[in-house]
Amino acid sequence: MGKSVRRGVLLMCAGCFLAVFSGCSSGSFFNTFFARHGNLSSSDIRFRKDYPQLKALLRDNHFLKALAWVERWEKDKTLSTDNRRLLRRDKKSIRLMGASYYMGVARERRKAGRLRGALAALETARTFTPDDPVLRSEVEKTQASVLVSGKASQDWGELLQKLLGLKAHNPKETSIDPTIGWAYGKLSESEYMSGRYALALDHARKALSYRRNDELAIRVRDQVKDQVRDLVARAEREYRHHHYPQAQKDLEKALTTDPQNRQARKDWQILRETPGGVDSRAEMTLK
Repeated sequence: MGKSVRRGVLLMCAGCFLAVFSGCSSGSFFNTFFARHGNLSSSDIRFRKDYPQLKALLRDNHFLKALAWVERWEKDKTLSTDNRRLLRRDKKSIRLMGASYYMGVARERRKAGRLRGALAALETARTFTPDDPVLRSEVEKTQASVLVSGKASQDWGELLQKLLGLKAHNPKETSIDPTIGWAYGKLSESEYMSGRYALALDHARKALSYRRNDELAIRVRDQVKDQVRDLVARAEREYRHHHYPQAQKDLEKALTTDPQNRQARKDWQILRETPGGVDSRAEMTLK
């Protein structure tokens, strides 16, 4: 009976030991043990100790500081392969989160009319994802908006040159085309009000090449075309009454304003072929 009791006690002790051992091996006990006592470099130990700082930076949306933290540790060549892999993963996540965060800040500032603040936020976002085409488009649109926001103190021609300068940096980018079209439309109106109808028509056409439905450019274009149409109609009446010098004068004015007007060019050709119809000096000018 004594032997049976002793055998039972030994079996119970062995079972308890196995249970404790298996629990430790599957939990964090051995991971912690080997992390503390394994073949880790001093850098790995400091890295693990410093790692909660990165989490805190991300929690507080300090993405620039978080990126700097990662890049500082990347310079340490003694880190283990696992820790370097962790850094690469974290860096990719920080870049995506940082760009998204600052693009969101930029949109909120745009809504509030703080265009320069929005542009600053977008420039910060570009430090995270400099090659992002969507972000580049947002930057260029905001730059155009910043230029246009100061329109009251600028000449329309000066404003347009600045917008075209932005376009020249990336000709394939179409995000600021509507703004360029709008500026051309404003310039066409200015030229029309100053009586420079040929320039007004030219700028209106350019406006519509960038912004097809620009109402101001359409109105200026149609007004100038109406004027040219009236000049052509009057020239035809003068021609029928053999008043060639007056017909020539009206057609010259029509063609100077709109060289593309087909009826004016056709009538000019008829006048040229009419004996005594066109002065030779004028023929050379409008040939």
